[in-house]
Parts: sequence; C-alpha cells; structure tokens
Amino acid sequence: MHGRLKVRTSEEQKALKQKEQQKKLVAYHLGMNKILSTRNKDSYEPESLQISSQILIANPDVYTLWNYRKEIILMEIKKSKTDEIEGEDKLIPFLEDEIKFTEQCLPANPKSYGVWHHRYWILLNHPKPNWEKEFSLCTRYLTMDDRNFHVWDYRRLLVNKIGITLDHELKFSNERLNVNFSNYSSWHYRSTLRNLDKDCVDFELDLVKSAVFTDPADSSAWFYLRWVLSNPSIKKLAKEELLDAFEQLEELEPDCKWVILAKCWLTGSLVLNDPQYAEKQMDFYKKLATLDPLRKGMYQHYLKNAGKQADPVDEHR
Repeated sequence: MHGRLKVRTSEEQKALKQKEQQKKLVAYHLGMNKILSTRNKDSYEPESLQISSQILIANPDVYTLWNYRKEIILMEIKKSKTDEIEGEDKLIPFLEDEIKFTEQCLPANPKSYGVWHHRYWILLNHPKPNWEKEFSLCTRYLTMDDRNFHVWDYRRLLVNKIGITLDHELKFSNERLNVNFSNYSSWHYRSTLRNLDKDCVDFELDLVKSAVFTDPADSSAWFYLRWVLSNPSIKKLAKEELLDAFEQLEELEPDCKWVILAKCWLTGSLVLNDPQYAEKQMDFYKKLATLDPLRKGMYQHYLKNAGKQADPVDEHR
C-alpha cells in the first residue's frame, strides 16, 4: 500500500549483504595490488600509504600492511639521520601521526595483535617516546574492557620502561578485580607482579577466597587459588582453615565442582602431614566423578593414588 515501508525478506537481506561484501572484497584486492605494485625498499608512494590506512582501519589484522608501514617508517628514520639540523624535528611528527593512526584502528578490533605490536615498535624507534601517555592509554582501555589481555601484556612492557612501582600496580590490580572478579587476565597479571612469600601470601589467600565465595561457579579465581596454594610458605593451619571454609561453601553450593577440586588440592598436600586426609581425598574424587562425568576416568586414576601425594594439576582441563 502507498506510504508503507517495504520490509526486506531474509533472502533479500542476505543477497544485499553478499553484494556489499563483494564490493568490499573487490576494493580490498584493488588496494592491495596497488600497494604491492609500488612497494619499494628505497621509496614509497603517499597514495599507497593512504590506501593501506583505509584498509587497516577496516581490518587491522592485515600483517602485510603493518610490515609495509614499518618499511616506510625505517625510510623516514634513515632520511632523518642524513639531515642533522631538521631531521629529528620532521621525523617526530611523522611518528606521532602513525601512533594516532593506530588508535583509529583499535575500534575495529581492540584485541588486534598487529595494532599493539606496531604501536610498541614505533615507540621503540621514537627519538622522544611518551611512555607515560601510553601507560594512561592502557588504563583507559582496561577500564573499557578489563579482559583485553593484549593491553595487559602491553602494560607489562610499559611498566619496565617507566619504572612503575610494585605498590602502584598491585593497587591497580585490586581495583580491577574489585570491579570484576571474573577476569583471567587480571589474575594472571597479578601473578607476574611479584613472587609470593610469607609476607604477602595471607593477603593473596584472603583476596582469592573472597572471589570464590562471591561466585563459586567462575573458574578464573580458582586457577589463581591453585597457583597460590602451590607456594611452600603456606602453613598447615592456613590450609586446614581454608578446607573448613570450603566445607561451608560446599553446603551452599553442593554441585560446584570447583569447591571439591579445591578440597582435593588442599588435602593433596595435607596428606604428607596427616594420613587421615587420604580418606577424605578419596571421598572428594568419588564425588567429582559423579559431578563431572566427562572426566570420570581421570578422577578414578587419582582415586587409585589417594593416600599418596597425588598431583591433580590438570584436573581443570
């Protein structure tokens, strides 16, 4: 009827999408052919550089183009060294523009290896890199998505460049975990900051204990707990208290396999000090075989070795 908008059918939508994709594919091939045909180790065409920018903004994972841009940057660096008066003054704006360009690529894929690697490479070749600004960028992106492990890795590189203190990074880690306990990257980053010792292990145990009690079904904190429990400075009494705490948690979450697994980890080391824990460990593995039938064979294997110090390091797989 007149005045009524036509609603496209699913087949029409599919055909329209395929047509758009085909247009993009043709443009991509034309652009790549233009770039590769003008690629030269001694000079470059500004038009080809601009085309590479257009492609990378749409798809920042074309590694060939990042390598192409590196070649151009090296040309500009070489050129700057021949001009002792204005060489550096001309090079720095060029590099700053390239840094800004990488930020234009991140919205398409904030977890692009190519973007973050290229950005760091530019700074390594920058006469006057602003590492503090990069560090602020990391904080901003981790606030937007604290599971972006690329940014966590990037931040780890910058910490060494800037000389950020351990206390500062531990505080930042605390803040991100308080926002979201379910964060593998943040827990892992925390494990790289320092070696556990008797002065800090109790704090780490309390922190991860709060996390697992907040959300027992989330696996990220349990992995960190497994790492903390591997530290030899944890005393027998602390393990026993933690075991009692997990007994209470099991009453609230009787079907959570992670609680039972943690009890296995604890009794595995306690058996060395007190054989009575071997029988408890056998009961835990029997229950796990019921709760997690896909790994039943593995639990039965550990069950046969109960009474010894079984090492269920792969139980989470």
